Order: sequence, then C-alpha cells, then structure tokens
Amino acid sequence: MKQELDELKTEIRNLKKRITGLEKDLDYQVHQNSKNDAVIVYIRELQEEVAKLANQPVGMLFTWIK
Repeated sequence: MKQELDELKTEIRNLKKRITGLEKDLDYQVHQNSKNDAVIVYIRELQEEVAKLANQPVGMLFTWIK
C-alpha cells in the first residue's frame, strides 16, 4: 500500500511538472500569435503602398494572407 501511494505521489508530481510546462508553452504560443498578427498588418500596409506605387490594385499584385 505504501509503495502504491509513493508511486501515485510521484505520478502527481510529474503531472504537475508537465502541466506547468504546458502552461508556459501556451503562454509562449499566445504571445507569438499576437506578434504574428502585427506582422500581418505590417505586410498588408507594405503591399498597399507597393500597389499605390505600381498604380495597380493590391489583389492584382499580391495574394492576401488569411
């Protein structure tokens, strides 16, 4: 019985460590996603400026990122 309890305690500790790691990974992914959104906005702004210089519609020069 003691061995089973010790094994369960060890498993719980390991699961807590994994949960902590997953939480950190999720925080990183959310942060990266917000950075990616900003990059998409900047790319669209650049595409629109190039289209103005080329005197062409954006859709004729670039494929929009979705």
